[in-house]
Amino acid sequence: MRTDGDIEPPAARSQYSAPMKTNLAILAMMLLAGQNGADGVHVWRSADITAKASELAKKLDAQKVASEVIATEGNRTFMIAHREGSGLAEWHEKQADVIFISSGRVTMVYGGTVVDAKTTAPGEMRGPSIKGGTEARLGPGDVLHIPAKVAHQMILAPGTKVTYFVTKVVE
Repeated sequence: MRTDGDIEPPAARSQYSAPMKTNLAILAMMLLAGQNGADGVHVWRSADITAKASELAKKLDAQKVASEVIATEGNRTFMIAHREGSGLAEWHEKQADVIFISSGRVTMVYGGTVVDAKTTAPGEMRGPSIKGGTEARLGPGDVLHIPAKVAHQMILAPGTKVTYFVTKVVE
């Protein structure tokens, strides 16, 4: 498995505070998602994402994750998720993910192939791991774009948790 090293720069080199990174990342995701004009504009404040994470932490499923769709606009779905355990490997035929890490740390594995992939819904596969992927360590303020048809999996160290904002874009 390859690694591309730490994605986040050392704190001493960061010129933006965590709330500013949050606001910049959400703005970037909205721009990437093709927002135009006043219709469909949403503002999600970091305090609201943090509050939603606290709610979601009480609703974890067997995979130790809970998520909630907070808006849908055209081909875009916006979600907040909270995870306290590693996830299954995923593959989406027609959906790209833009993931913004709000709090916590995670290793994202992307690329390669899903091991023992099983179809879980039309155009969706899941499996226990990824073979031949690349690792990226992500922390607060980091954003990752996963195009459709690219396997990906979140790996958490034992005892850690992560909250993230996802924009799912149907391509």
